Amino acid sequence: MIIDGHSHVTLPIDEHIKEMNRAGIDKTVLFSTSFHPETAENASEVKQAMTYLNNLLAGKMGSMIQVRKKSIAELMNAIHCYPDRYVGFGAVPPGLDEDATMAYVEENIHRNHLAGMGEFTIGSGQIALLKNIFIASREFGNLPIWVHAFFPLTLADIHEIADFARNYPRTPVILGHLGGNNWLETMDLVKEISNLYLDTSAYFSTFVLGTVINELPEKCLFGVDHPFGDLQLSREAILKVSKSSTVADAVLGENIAELLGICEEA
Repeated sequence: MIIDGHSHVTLPIDEHIKEMNRAGIDKTVLFSTSFHPETAENASEVKQAMTYLNNLLAGKMGSMIQVRKKSIAELMNAIHCYPDRYVGFGAVPPGLDEDATMAYVEENIHRNHLAGMGEFTIGSGQIALLKNIFIASREFGNLPIWVHAFFPLTLADIHEIADFARNYPRTPVILGHLGGNNWLETMDLVKEISNLYLDTSAYFSTFVLGTVINELPEKCLFGVDHPFGDLQLSREAILKVSKSSTVADAVLGENIAELLGICEEA
C-alpha cells in the first residue's frame, strides 16, 4: 500500500483523487490548509496567495482560531467525500494557554477522529509555543505531531523539538522535509530518539533523500506536500534512490501505516 504521508487539501478535491489514482497512491494523510495557491492561474496570483500566508502567520489576518477551525471544516468535508482514501491531520493554533489548547483539540481534533496534529509552522526561536501541544497530545492518546522543519527553523530550533520528543517519549514527532538544510544533524537526532521521524517532502536534494532513507529506512515517511510537490515524481524519486525494494516499501507506506494504524483493505 502506497501512502502519501503529507499533503494538503487541494481544490477541486476530485482532481486530487484523480492524481492519486494516476500515481498509484492508495491513501493520503491529508492536512488542513489556510490558503489555496493551486487555484492561482499565474505567478502574480501565486505571489498574492503567498503574501496572504505570510501575513496570516505573522498574525495580521485576524483570529487564527477561526482560520484554523474553517480549515478543519474544509478538511472534514474532503474526508467525508473520500473516507477510504484520506486520513486527517488537523492544524492547532500554537501559543494558546493550556486550557484553551485542550478545549480546541477536544473540539476539533478528538471529536473529528483526526489521526494527528499539524502542520506546525513555527518561527525560529518560538519552539516553546509547542509546549501545550505536546501536553494535549499526551492527554488525547499521544497524537502524532507534525512540525515544519525547513526554513525558517535553525538547527537550534530542531534541537528544541528533539528535546520535546525526549520529554514526551510516547508522542510520535514527525520532522518535515528531512530537516531542510540541517538534514545531516537531524538524521543523527532521529537515529538517537525512538519517537522522532522524518518526512521526505521538499527534500533538499536527491542525494540527501537517498542518503537519509537508506540510512534510516524505518524512520522515514513518504510525503509529497501536494500541491507544492508532484505525486508521481515524488514516488519515482523514492524508487530511484532506494537501495532495495525493502527500503522503498518501508518508506512508501509501511512505516506510516504502522505509526497511524492504517490497515490495508481487502
